[in-house]
Amino acid sequence: MQDSPSDDNDAKEGEDTSDEDILAEAKDFLTLCTDFESENRVDALDDLEFLTGNQWDSADKVNRQAEGRPCLTVNKLVTFLHQVTNQQRQNKPGIKVHPVDDGADIDTAEVEQGMIRHIEYASNADVAYDTAVNCAAACGFGYFRLITEYCDETSFDQDIRFKRIRNPFTVYCDPFAGEPDGSDQMRCMLTEQIERKAFIRQYGEEAAGSNDISTGTGDTVSWTCTETVRVAEYYRIEMSKATLYRLPDGSTTFDLPSGISADMLQSRQSAKRKVMWYKMTGAKILERAEIPCRWIPVFPVYGDEWDIDGKIRRSGVVRYAKDPQKTYNFWITAATEQVALIPRAPFIGAEGQFEGYELDWQQANRRTFPYLQYKPVTIEGTLAPAPQRQPMADIPSGMMNMAMHASDNIKATTGLFDSSLGARGNATSGIQERSQQMQGDVANFHYSDNLARSIRHAGRCILAMIPRVYDTSRVVSIMGDDEKVDHAQINQPMQMPEVDERTGAIKRVLNDLTRGKYDVTVSVGPSYSTKRQEAVEGMLQMAQIYPKAMDVAGDLIVRNMDWPQAEEMAERLKRTIPAQITQDEEKNPVPPQIQQQMDQQMQVIQALQGHAQAQEQALDDKQAELDLKRYEIDSKERIAQEGNAVSVVLEQMKLMLTPFEELGGRIQQIEAALSNIADHVVPAVDQLSAQQQMPTQQQPPAGGFFPPEGI
Repeated sequence: MQDSPSDDNDAKEGEDTSDEDILAEAKDFLTLCTDFESENRVDALDDLEFLTGNQWDSADKVNRQAEGRPCLTVNKLVTFLHQVTNQQRQNKPGIKVHPVDDGADIDTAEVEQGMIRHIEYASNADVAYDTAVNCAAACGFGYFRLITEYCDETSFDQDIRFKRIRNPFTVYCDPFAGEPDGSDQMRCMLTEQIERKAFIRQYGEEAAGSNDISTGTGDTVSWTCTETVRVAEYYRIEMSKATLYRLPDGSTTFDLPSGISADMLQSRQSAKRKVMWYKMTGAKILERAEIPCRWIPVFPVYGDEWDIDGKIRRSGVVRYAKDPQKTYNFWITAATEQVALIPRAPFIGAEGQFEGYELDWQQANRRTFPYLQYKPVTIEGTLAPAPQRQPMADIPSGMMNMAMHASDNIKATTGLFDSSLGARGNATSGIQERSQQMQGDVANFHYSDNLARSIRHAGRCILAMIPRVYDTSRVVSIMGDDEKVDHAQINQPMQMPEVDERTGAIKRVLNDLTRGKYDVTVSVGPSYSTKRQEAVEGMLQMAQIYPKAMDVAGDLIVRNMDWPQAEEMAERLKRTIPAQITQDEEKNPVPPQIQQQMDQQMQVIQALQGHAQAQEQALDDKQAELDLKRYEIDSKERIAQEGNAVSVVLEQMKLMLTPFEELGGRIQQIEAALSNIADHVVPAVDQLSAQQQMPTQQQPPAGGFFPPEGI
């Protein structure tokens, strides 16, 4: 693959690529990512080191420790970071599935949404989300991913699962991808270090060998060392040119159906898209598989992002709060050091007052004595007062003021002020106080918003994977908004087809996940438990304002409370509510006679549905017959139009043949007259011959021979 997309690259993507080419490409990609992200990774690593308490320059720390001077670290950034990330934890993101085209079904969309909720629950997706946001807020970038795994050791069915990525430095995303959710990346790599002995037991000694690769920046990417072996998961989108056809029903396909000519269909040049996954070391490809998705299922969550002349710089909450935090540590340490270096306040007494008790007075600043004795002493005949302690020196106010300024600078760089941290600010009203509390949420809202974008893309990936992973008839677990687990049958052929009320289409498969298009949105808000607690608080406030509300809705208030046997108590309270209030909520049992009639009506409806299906098929046949008749009529009209010229020629030929027809008529008259003559002449000749043969005394018959008229 090339580093940037091109037509030539698309043509080569679909070709078979050898293992050596894949290995070389993966190594080049890792080198490219390391060069491109080197500055971000160095800064991010420094942010994490600083966040964990390593907040002094190494040289200053060594010098202070050598001189026995204090080196204090008052790490405020952890609290500021938790203020950002825990706010996101309180607002749980939820994936919503919506049907897009006529082939999609609302009931199936609800099943898919329940499946996604259960996938999140079963794979601890909230941990993956929280880890990604923590990394983004701490150092500028975090990641989570999707994988598929078998349901158990004895099953061929697979499930989709979320998986967190604890170390963001193990992920190398496509440096040419520009979308914040990673939807346009063409390559991605995840690496991990595995113990060498364990790796050799599983894959062999040959797979562990490799040469290290120079990154071009002075660093070396190590694929193997004495104790560990680097194992990489390499995602690669392969594109191959193909012709896309539009079928008569509006659907599209790359494969031309049998019996249909390409000239009869609309077509255009496109490309087939395939996501490949390779597990490899620097010396060998260990495993490979095609990912049942259209995109690479690795999702970044970024913090602040800037494009500086083609170089992408990313940062989190910690990056610009480090200098104020260093300043705060310095002035707190300086003030502490100043106070510590002031000699302990001494006791002042007259000469001779400590004689005999010197040891006790020497330990008075280190030990707690119930009493201290002294010897009374007179000075010039006057009794000297008891020894007194000198007052302690004041805390250096200038240093503390500088420390407070540094603390305010930390708040300014993180966008979190006193109201956001739980302290009372300078607000003069409750509304102003809430507005100040919202300042911190608004200042850092982009972290939860970037997470929502990545979760939305993850939802699209799950929808693309579901038809290929859950492609058989099976029972799946689903979860509702109330976090209750249920089950649903998918891809199950129906004995009696049903009619979709929304589209009018006939459903022959229950919850057919292979049909229709769906899309997702993400809603961010409190969890169901939090909403229930808020509902209880609101209901109780309403009951205080309007006590009669308990008489008509007490069961609803108790049912939302979170304590044992709340459901039983709610049912008892419901029995005390008048029937006319709850009758709309009750589902009265159906008498057997009515149920039998309903079953009979259902059979009639199913029969009518079958008849309607047959009529629909007959209508389709009639429509095809009408189309054929229309074609024949159009053909006859076209032939008639083309035959007009022939008709004109025939008329002219008829006019030319008229004299010949008249002559033929006269010839026929002559032939008739000749025939008539022949009819009379032949008998007369025969008679004359007979007379000549008779005796002479015999007379000819009367009348003799007369020729016909007209001759």
